[in-house]
Amino acid sequence: MITGVSQSLIILAIVVIFYGVDSLLIRHFDQRRAYGSSRNWGYTAIAVPCAIFLIVQPALFPGLGIRTQAWWGLALQIIGLLLLVAAFALYWWGRWHLGQFYGERVEIQPGQYLVTDGPYKYIRHPLYTAYFSMAIAMLFINPSLPMLLVVIYAFVDFSMATRREEKLLVEKLPGYADYLARTPRYLPRLWRNTNSLSTD
Repeated sequence: MITGVSQSLIILAIVVIFYGVDSLLIRHFDQRRAYGSSRNWGYTAIAVPCAIFLIVQPALFPGLGIRTQAWWGLALQIIGLLLLVAAFALYWWGRWHLGQFYGERVEIQPGQYLVTDGPYKYIRHPLYTAYFSMAIAMLFINPSLPMLLVVIYAFVDFSMATRREEKLLVEKLPGYADYLARTPRYLPRLWRNTNSLSTD
């Protein structure tokens, strides 16, 4: 199992890559937005110090995590890295199709329309699915109490955001109620059942 400084460097690389890609996407699509940046600086002000602590924790506070030389420790980290790559791909795919309508807050942009292509053809919230997957992947890479708290926070906060977003979109975005009824929330159906409505 990779531990200590090496583990911290891996987490640092992951954070830098994610924030870099996220910033490039924001820069690319914000110029198409009717008003304001999609960046929520209040969220960023909270996320940055948390990310710094998660980066340094394996090196400075190793007792908060699990350390083992058993084969399953490294296997768990490799699974985490593979899941992280898949989550990054889903995140990029979803962001690209959502375009200028992405925002780090629950909102409706002027001229916003229902996006049903790309990953939105299969699930209503691919970005939240990607966030959940990233959190779980990071827990596999660094099985620790701080990362477990991040996973719990992600599931609680993004689940609440999902419901607020869906309520707003049903009220304000034409066609969203029908889209909600026929499209799963976070995970695609492995089979099609045209007779059932999904609000999972």
